[in-house]
Amino acid sequence: MSRKQKFSRANKNKQHETDIPIHNDVEEQGKTLPPRTKKYPSSKAKLTKVYYNVVFVLFVALVVFLLWYGNNYHSNTSE
Repeated sequence: MSRKQKFSRANKNKQHETDIPIHNDVEEQGKTLPPRTKKYPSSKAKLTKVYYNVVFVLFVALVVFLLWYGNNYHSNTSE
C-alpha cells in the first residue's frame, strides 16, 4: 500500500468504520465502568476555596498592617 493510499482521507474514513468493534452480547451492555470523575474525584474545588480564603486573609492582614503603620508612624507629622 502506498503512502498516499495509507494516509488519504477517504481511506481513513473506511478504516474507522471497520475498526469499531460491534458487541452484540447483552451481558456486556449492562456492565459498564463508572465515570472517571466518580472513581477519582478532583480536589480542584477544594484547592480553589483554600486559595481564595488565603488571598482574602492576606488582603485583610495587609489593610490592618497599613492602618496600624499609618497611625503609629505618620499620624504625628503635623505637630
